[in-house]
Amino acid sequence: MGRLRSSWVARDAFRELNFFYLQRAWHFTELGNYAIAADYVIRMLNRCPRDPVGLILGEIVANFTQQDAFLAKCREAQRRLCVQNNVGDALQLVSEESEREKLRMWVKMARDAPAIEGPVEEQMVVQETEPFTDTRSAVRMMAQRVSSLPLVELQQPKQSVYGRGIYALTRINSGTPVMLDQPFLVQRMRDDACAHCLATIGRSGASAGGVQCAHCDREVYCSVACRDAAWREYHVCACVSRNEMYAFWEGAMRERLLSDKMEESRAALACLSVAKLCVLSTVQQMHPLALPRIRSLRGRADYDAATALSEVGALAVTLATALRQTHLYMEELLSLFAIVQTNEFLLPSGMALYHGYSFLNHSCEPNCALLGSGATNRRLVTLRDVREGEQLFIDYNASLTARVSYADRRALCQQRHFECFCPKCVRQE
Repeated sequence: MGRLRSSWVARDAFRELNFFYLQRAWHFTELGNYAIAADYVIRMLNRCPRDPVGLILGEIVANFTQQDAFLAKCREAQRRLCVQNNVGDALQLVSEESEREKLRMWVKMARDAPAIEGPVEEQMVVQETEPFTDTRSAVRMMAQRVSSLPLVELQQPKQSVYGRGIYALTRINSGTPVMLDQPFLVQRMRDDACAHCLATIGRSGASAGGVQCAHCDREVYCSVACRDAAWREYHVCACVSRNEMYAFWEGAMRERLLSDKMEESRAALACLSVAKLCVLSTVQQMHPLALPRIRSLRGRADYDAATALSEVGALAVTLATALRQTHLYMEELLSLFAIVQTNEFLLPSGMALYHGYSFLNHSCEPNCALLGSGATNRRLVTLRDVREGEQLFIDYNASLTARVSYADRRALCQQRHFECFCPKCVRQE
């Protein structure tokens, strides 16, 4: 009896996963995210290669993503299926009429779509899932780290073009610290930076030669406290002594990080950061997009459909296997890439993600700045007197703004998918 029940449970789980793949593929086809839809279709067809809906969806998304080999395979499989079932069109094998008509419309759209020269660009947009009241409470705690009576708070004015932002609750004098946030993720770019906090190893306050991981010689920290925190939070799952597959991939990606080509180095940094979020979620035994601080962030990223399918799809398989995270799909990784690229703070020694500082909006003439060395203990400090009710701004490109033209500043802002309306940009200076 136990074997019969076990077999029934396995069949039920098989059907549920197929239904999930089909649902997600359908959803992203409707949204026009054909690369993500293709990822789910391919996974479904690997399990059910003769499913008519999967094969038709495969033809549609292959057309839109310019995957000629996949398109040919789907059409050939449809032809064989039609011969076996003595029908003239695979659409006749779709039982639901509404589903059949929607597929018919998509097939026509795909076949009639003009040929596109060059990459097919798509976009991933991620919205927060954490209630606003919870996020505002977290920001209030950060404000209370520097003042028992908070001077600022997170607001979301309905009429503001900025959306969420940090606003002054009272008049604030110039030079006043108003918030203190700590990074919840860092990724180092230099070997002399602490792998957990980015502090320069060898400076005062840090061990002269650094503190190595007790289980490998790949990670070096500025202190025993950082070493132990790293092991507890994520390195226990990524250390070569525990996970050779992940460590091998990470080592190869770190070599790309050292590339002389800026684009390749930045891509490697993003991949390492996204992978580290997946490691954090593995240790905490939760979905990466459900991580406490990630839940409150928004993100947006443009991607080439073909590149996403080949590279991000392959990365999803690698990380899912290495971390034994069966729910890691291309959809999750693209969402994490969007969040990282939208909210990252680039520092001389690496990259950091902050929770509260991510809600600060940009101005080329800011009234605040993040002051402090390294990634930790960076305080938000006012640069001039701030009125009650005034929004606090920082300069996302502080190291460049004084040296580049209006056109270059505008291009930098467009990389983050917004346009600056500060007085300096309005004057086009």
